[in-house]
Amino acid sequence: MRDYRPDFFDFSPTVYLNCAYQGPFPRATAARIEQAVQLKCHPDRLHPQEYFDLPERVRARFAKLVGAGPQEIAITNSATQGIGIVATGLDLKAGDEIIISSRNFPANIFTWLRLRRRGVRVRVIHPKSDRVALAEVEAELSAHTRVVALDWVSYTGGARVDLAALADLAHGRGALLVVDGTQGVGAVPLDLHETPVDALAVAAYKWLLGPYGTGFLYLRPEVQERLDLAVVNWMTVEGSEDFDALPIEEFTLPHAARIFDVPETPNFINLNGLEASLEFVEQAGVAAVFGHCSGLLDRLAAGLRDQGLQLSDAAQPEHRSTILAFKADSLAATGAVHRALATERVAVSLRHGFIRVSPHLYNTEEDIERLLSVVRRA
Repeated sequence: MRDYRPDFFDFSPTVYLNCAYQGPFPRATAARIEQAVQLKCHPDRLHPQEYFDLPERVRARFAKLVGAGPQEIAITNSATQGIGIVATGLDLKAGDEIIISSRNFPANIFTWLRLRRRGVRVRVIHPKSDRVALAEVEAELSAHTRVVALDWVSYTGGARVDLAALADLAHGRGALLVVDGTQGVGAVPLDLHETPVDALAVAAYKWLLGPYGTGFLYLRPEVQERLDLAVVNWMTVEGSEDFDALPIEEFTLPHAARIFDVPETPNFINLNGLEASLEFVEQAGVAAVFGHCSGLLDRLAAGLRDQGLQLSDAAQPEHRSTILAFKADSLAATGAVHRALATERVAVSLRHGFIRVSPHLYNTEEDIERLLSVVRRA
C-alpha cells in the first residue's frame, strides 16, 4: 500500500491515534473548502444548479460507500438527526417498546428515552462487557418490541456487533433494527443490500474524514413509507426549482429518502469539503483502511498483552474494527497511563475506563511503537 502520510497535514510532534474522536481533513478537503469559501466571497460564480447537483453527487458517494442506492440516502447534519428522523417519524404509541444499550453513543440514547413521555417503554440493556451480546438483546425482546437501536461499533472499546444476527433477532419479533454506524462506516466494509439493517445513521466527521456537522441516514424503502414527515425541505418538492411555477395548490414529494434531507442541504462549505473527503475515502478504499488499521492494531494488541494489560472485546477477530481499547488493573492506573500518553504527545481517548486507540492511513508501526514505549514506562 502506498504511503498516505503526504495526503494529510503533519501532526508532529504529536502522534495522532484518535480518529474515532475527530477524523482529520485530507489536504484535498481543506483545498476544496477554500474554493467553497471563495464562492461565498464571490457569489456571482455560484451557479444556481449547484444547489441541486452538489447534494446529489454527495448522496451518490454515500450510497456507493455502503452498498445502497441513492434513493435510500438522506443527507443529514449528524447521526443524532438521522436517529431522530426515525424515532419521531415512527407512529410509536404507549405500550410500544424500544431496546437500547447504555453503551450506545449518546446520539443513540436520548431521543429514544424522550419517547417515554408518550408512554413508550424504553428498555435499557446494561452490557456485562464493552459490547452488547446477542443473548442480552434476545432477553429483552417481547411481543411489544418495535425498535432495536444499537451501535454497530462500540465508541468505547471498538467491538463490532453482528448486524445480520441482530437483524434476525429484531425482525423475528417484527421490530426494526436502527443502527448508529458512525464508528464503522468508512473504515469497515459494509454492504447494506447484503445486510438487513432497516436504518443506519452516520456522522461523517470521524472515519469519513468530513467536516463536523455532516452525515447521512440510510433508510430501507419500506421504512421510508412508514415515517411521518414533520418539516418539508422545499428543495425536495418536485418542481420546486422553478420559482415561477411552484406547485402551490398540490405538491408531490418523491418516493425517496431525500425528502428527509436536512434543510439548506447544499451547505456549500461543508458539502464541498465532504465531497472531497468522500472522494479520498473511495479512492483509498475502505478495505485498504481496514487492512492497514488491522495490521497496526494487531501489533498494538501483541505489545499490550506482553505488558499484561487487558484488551477490549475488539481484540477478538469476530468483533474487530479499526478501534482497540485497553486498560490497566485499576481506574487510577489506567488514568495514569492516559496522562503519560498525553504528556508524551500521543493522542488517544479515555472512554469508560478504557484507553481507546484509533489509527488511520496516516499512522505507521513507528507510531504504535511510540505508544507502547510510553505505556511501558508509565
